[in-house]
Formats: sequence, structure tokens, C-alpha cells
Amino acid sequence: MPSTHASHASHASGRTGKPGLIMLAALLGLFIALLDVTVVTVALPTISTDLHASFSDLEWVANAYMLALAVFIVTAGRLGDLYGQRRVYTAGVSVFLIGSLACGSAGELSLFGWSHIVVLHAARVVQGVGGAAILPLSLAIIYSSFEGKKRALGLMLWGAIGGLATALGPLIGGFLVEQAGWEWIFLVNLPIGAVVLGAAMAAMPAHDRSARGPRTSLDVPGLVTVSAALLCLNLALINGSDWGWTSGKALGLFAAAAALTCVFLAVEARSSAPIMNLGWFRRPSFGGSVLTGFLLGAGMFAALFYLSIYLQNGLGLSAMQTGVRLLPLTLMLIVGAPLGGRLVARLGVRTTLAAAFAAMAVGLALFTLIDPDGAGGSWIRLLPGMLLTGLTLGMVMPISSELTVAAAPQDQVGVAASAGTMFRQVGNAVGIALMGALMTAQATSAQEEAARLAHEGALTPGAAQTLHRTAVAHGMQHGAWYAAAVTLAGALSVLVFVRDLRTSRGPASASPGVTGVAAADSGRANRPVG
Repeated sequence: MPSTHASHASHASGRTGKPGLIMLAALLGLFIALLDVTVVTVALPTISTDLHASFSDLEWVANAYMLALAVFIVTAGRLGDLYGQRRVYTAGVSVFLIGSLACGSAGELSLFGWSHIVVLHAARVVQGVGGAAILPLSLAIIYSSFEGKKRALGLMLWGAIGGLATALGPLIGGFLVEQAGWEWIFLVNLPIGAVVLGAAMAAMPAHDRSARGPRTSLDVPGLVTVSAALLCLNLALINGSDWGWTSGKALGLFAAAAALTCVFLAVEARSSAPIMNLGWFRRPSFGGSVLTGFLLGAGMFAALFYLSIYLQNGLGLSAMQTGVRLLPLTLMLIVGAPLGGRLVARLGVRTTLAAAFAAMAVGLALFTLIDPDGAGGSWIRLLPGMLLTGLTLGMVMPISSELTVAAAPQDQVGVAASAGTMFRQVGNAVGIALMGALMTAQATSAQEEAARLAHEGALTPGAAQTLHRTAVAHGMQHGAWYAAAVTLAGALSVLVFVRDLRTSRGPASASPGVTGVAAADSGRANRPVG
């Protein structure tokens, strides 16, 4: 039975006469939510000094946000489908801004006898809860509110802005820390968020609930079990390196995550109103898209995280210098998004996506050409890899994201977008943990060599610095090979699971963009799975 929700939403947005404001609200919200993933990393040394924080404390400034984001993302997407995208999205933005204000004020706040760094941790959790609503619903809003060329443009911009925010984080953070203070990496969200709220309230329809019939009940047992499973899994991945992967804590959390996942599956199979129909995963487009999203997070996004570390720790660059040197990758994201749409129109989704993943794997492999001695100008050797990975990431993000939402029923695009984002975030956590183990192995070897030289009386400051930089470079090389292999597996998964969804009919075919995915898949998306 065909869905009418996408058409209804599109007509609703057309009646407002303000489609540009809807696009602005979605894209700016996405920008600030993803910016706060990476912008904080360059401020950690200054925060450590000002708030008297330990290294473990600093880790949780970053981890608290990501953990809350991962745990609540499915809940937020489902709430958006049940109670309206505008209502839940603006609530999420408001919570995010409250958290941002508390983060920026953490050095002055004293709550419940907590230290200032603990206040910052709590505020980052609040930010993460808000971000959990912003990330999936920004995609769902674009997908539901537009059709044809406008949807294609919105999805291309969504992919480009997502990559842009992630890559620009170190540059923006370094500038704000040097010019205004670390507090402003959080406070800068306030004026941007005010624009998001104003645009959303002015342009998005007030009554945009997907289901026009009786309101579906909220599957509380399903939400509790999936959130608990995500909490245990992400805690294990975040702390596994420090605890030891075979420690009782890590193994216990992994076991709890597996058990809770089984409970979740049992609950969903019996629920009259499940969070998501598990049959979705038997649809090649949906199952293939979330699998490739997981591999994208485990490969490309993990490599981006350690690329920034290599530039700072391996080459001794400042935060701002690191951000500047990442600009070639960032700019290619903007080129890749429209290019991917044109290739989909000509070659089809399956061919374009598989080719982009394969080319991305080549770009990641090119990162292994770095100078192991860490000479200051050796970042130039990264340029071919950065240009190719930036281009292909710009292509992959909007195509794979639309595959996920297009293959789900149109009254559940919020939870579908949440599922795609969740798998990508979990993949990112897995990839960072695995690449971290490779980095740690090289660091351990360097420490052992330094200890040997010290015992022989031959360890000079210059030799110690060389050992450190060489260890970081070798760790980056090993990590790049890992990321290339994972990304190549993404190309293979596309060939195995994703159907070629090219179409020459329907309103979306008028656009040379990725909305051909939705037009071709609309019949299959709502077809019962036997």
C-alpha cells in the first residue's frame, strides 16, 4: 500500500512558502551537533589547566557527549515519528543549547558539591541527549519535507555539511580557544541554535505527526532494552583499552550488551507497536545501507579521528595548523556530494556506491605514504589520500543515508534515520578502539626501545622525540591499512546487498540527484516482507 506521508509533508512545506527556512533549520542543527564531536578535542589541554582535570577526566569530556548521543538516538527518532518532527526537533535543539550554556559556564558553576570538571561532564551528557534528536531528525526533516530536485539538493547538502562540521571542528576549536577561550567552543552554539529554533518554528508545520490515524503507542520496553544495550556496548568500547579487553569489566559489559540485544529482539518480535519492524533488515536496501554505514564509521571516520592525532602528535602541529591542513579534505566533501548525485542518475545507486567505497579504500591506503620520521613538511604526502577520501566521503554520505530512510515505511523515517546514525556511531566507536589498539602497540614498542636506550645511557631528548613521532607514524600507517580493508569490505557489502535502484519514472527522476533511490524503492519499501 503506497505511503502518502512524504507527499503530505512536501505539500505542507510548500504551503508555508518557506522551504529555505526548513532546509536552514535542518542543516544548521546538524552542523552544531556534529561540530561538538570534534571541536572539543583541541581545547582539552586548556580545560585541563583551568579546571585541574586529570587525563581520565579529559577523556570523559569527549566520551560523555558521544555516549549520550549513542544511547538516546533511537528513542529520539521514534519520538519524532510519533509526536511530530518539529516538536521533537525543537525540543532536542533546546536541550542541546541548555547543555551548551552549562558547558560554557562549567568553570563558574557549582552544583550539588560537584567539581567543575564533573559539571562539565554532566553538561556534555545534556548536550548529547539534545544531539541525539538533532542528528537523525535533521535527515528525516529533509527527506519528509521535500521531493525531486529539492530533496536531492537537501540530501547532498546534508552529507556535505555533516562532513564539513566534523572536519572543521579542530580549526574552529583552535581559533576559538586562542582568541576567546575554551568556553566559547560551547557558547558559539547559542546564536546558531537560536537561528535554528527560529527557522524551525517559522517554517515547519505545527502538526506534522506522521500517523494521521490513531496515535501509535510508545514501545517503552523496546526503547529501554535497546538503550541499555547501547549503553553497555559503548561503555565497553570506550573503556576497553584502559581496562584491558579481556578484563572482567569489559567482558561483562559486552556480555550484557549481547544479552540485552537478544531481549530487545524478543520484545520487538512480540510488540504490537515495535520501534522498528525487524523485517526491514531483510530488505537488501535497508540492511545493506546500515551495514555499509557501520563499516563507514569503523573505517573512514575512525581514520579521520586518528589523522588529526597524527598531525598534532606525529608532526607537532598546533590545533589551528592541523585544521588548515585538513581543509583540502573538507573542500572535496563539497565537490563529492553533487558528483555522487550525478553518478547515481547515470550509473545507478549500486554501482556508484560500490565504486565510491572502493576509491575511498584506495585513498585511505595512500595515507600509508607518510614519512615515518615525521618531518614537518611531510603532511604534503597526505594530500592525494585526503583529496580522494574527501571526494568519496562526500559522495557516500548522502547516498547511503537516503538508502536507509527510503527503504523504511514513510511514517517511520525518523527511527530509520536513527538506526542508520546509530550503526555508523557504533562502527565509529569500534573503529576508534581497534585503531587505538594499533596505535598503542606502536607506542608500547617505542617505550620499550626508549627504556633500552636509557639503560645504555644513550637516550637523548632528540632520540626520545624521534621514537615518539616514529611510533605515531607507524601506528597511523597500520591504522590506514586497517581502515582501507574495512572500507573495501563496505564496497563488497554494497555489491552483495544493495540493489540497483535506478528508475526513469516518477517525480524524483526529474532530479539528477540521489532521490532516484526513493523513487525506485518506494514500492518495495512498504511491501510486506515474507
